[in-house]
Amino acid sequence: MAAKAQRAAFFIFDPELAPENPRPSEEEVADAKIIYYSPSSAPSEEKRSQVGLLEGLIAFTAMFQGDTDKGPLRSLRTKQLAFSVLEAEPHTWMVLAMRHAQAGPDNSRGAQSEPQFEEESLADATLQAVLQNCYGVFRLLHGEIQSFVKKHSMHKLFDLLEDFIPAFIETVDASDLGIFHEIDGFHYGPVERNTCVSIHCFLGRLQEQFPAIRHSALLYNAHLIYTNVSLSDMKVLYSYLVAFNGTVSNLKLNRVPFGRIPTAASQPGGGSSSFGRAFLLSEEEDFLFGASKRAGGNGPASLFVPTIYLTEGGAGKLVALTYHGIMLVLIFEEKAQLDTHVLESVRAACTKTTGDGLSLAELHRVIASQYSQVMENEDEYRFVYYNHTNHALRLSNNTHHSRSLLGGMRSGGSGLKLSERGALCPLHTTLADPRLKCREVSWKSADRGWICAKRWREREFYLLLDGSSMTLSKCQEECARFAQIHFSNIFMM
Repeated sequence: MAAKAQRAAFFIFDPELAPENPRPSEEEVADAKIIYYSPSSAPSEEKRSQVGLLEGLIAFTAMFQGDTDKGPLRSLRTKQLAFSVLEAEPHTWMVLAMRHAQAGPDNSRGAQSEPQFEEESLADATLQAVLQNCYGVFRLLHGEIQSFVKKHSMHKLFDLLEDFIPAFIETVDASDLGIFHEIDGFHYGPVERNTCVSIHCFLGRLQEQFPAIRHSALLYNAHLIYTNVSLSDMKVLYSYLVAFNGTVSNLKLNRVPFGRIPTAASQPGGGSSSFGRAFLLSEEEDFLFGASKRAGGNGPASLFVPTIYLTEGGAGKLVALTYHGIMLVLIFEEKAQLDTHVLESVRAACTKTTGDGLSLAELHRVIASQYSQVMENEDEYRFVYYNHTNHALRLSNNTHHSRSLLGGMRSGGSGLKLSERGALCPLHTTLADPRLKCREVSWKSADRGWICAKRWREREFYLLLDGSSMTLSKCQEECARFAQIHFSNIFMM
């Protein structure tokens, strides 16, 4: 049995940084370029060697780019390691190094044979997606790296990264890297147009009552129903709040490997990150971000409202209220004076019955009914669908019980097997390669049925057919039938 892949290192460096010493040594020059290196306990020579290697390769490959659109170096492989490289900001590079899973011993070479590694176990595109998500979440919670240094200091940035990076890396299971890292998107809630209009009116009224609200979004069972945040910003926010490797849950930030204790130190300029921190949801109506309820009515309520940074909307304060499966996400002005009194007023305004249908209490009945009419139906096929235009991610509904990635049992899962998550990645890469101009791929291995991948313009789906004895012609028939059945309610989402 092969061992799991493990993280070897994560580091951030800037080749343009230089030491303040007018006559620096070679070691000081090398150290000045390293913004952060994890594990921080690694020997200094190891840090300089790894960073120097990547810096040299980036400069070398840049000479051959010319007018091509391939861009800078993105990946590098050695016998034991896979490197993923991202220029997160101009001349600021992030690098994730993962060790290949070690294969079982090769008995044919004797007891003294060198260890063998599964060099294809880590896909370049998947590691790149992990790295991009890492920077996207960091930027959402703390702003750009270079802006943070200008506003605070390099020392405070190091303290922040020392808290953020290990916590983020803990959420990355190297043995379960797959398609949902590469095509993470929104699970949309199926509600009628009139319901969306009512939600829009409800949020408009709420903003009139609390003018400091700049943006808002509403989810039900972690499925996105309405937002006025830009899709690019909402995608990162959605990924952080509720999504985890294909599974979505309002309780994500309360579960392992998240679920860190809220702390005032996570505020801008503090020594720790708001990553993974939220109030523990103990009731169906509670603040995930905002004000905690007083325990037993005694003692002051605590406040936890982290600042977030939108690429198209600037900085703001994040508040999230859950109500019987609904999650209301509000982004206030950065300088808004929020306290427990204001937030309790927001809660009361949202949840009290108004008589005109424009409150969470009244909207909940409508949303829950329309949602269940669609989502409780079992799909005949197992599939994954993704729309690049609006980032819609649709997984098949299966009524059998399956183990949730966020803990516990869940019903209505996608039916996607753990081994299939990684198997979809090479098919996704094939469809996405503009040089191949491939619109359809069918693949089968000896121990499983067919996986059919198909792309048309910005839409793609993956159909999973069980039965190792199924012929190619039968596979194509099923693929055509699936497309005919679902064209109207998938491709026109």
